[in-house]
Amino acid sequence: MSDNRRQHVRVTGPFDGKRIGLIETPVQIYDLSEGGCFVNSMQEQQEGREVELEINLPNEGMIKVSGLTLYSRAGFGFATRFTQMQPEAREKLGRELDRLRKRASEPR
Repeated sequence: MSDNRRQHVRVTGPFDGKRIGLIETPVQIYDLSEGGCFVNSMQEQQEGREVELEINLPNEGMIKVSGLTLYSRAGFGFATRFTQMQPEAREKLGRELDRLRKRASEPR
């Protein structure tokens, strides 16, 4: 797979989150972008399955997103493409990602 297929610049993380289901499960979120993320989780997740997540953004607070599993890596987690997000959550995510990208590009 080529990274050139990616439409959004990712922010490494980690971000705290929860997988929402019958039981809320704490997860770590990595490679967060406007379009999706990688969920570090010991739970298996089949490709093409819907998943509900809450992601705690450091400066914007908690957002809720729905996504579709793109692929899974046994023992590591799964990649998710966001399919549904409230407009307020999308705005919060955009502001947080802009802030983090700007900080990453500043000289140290």
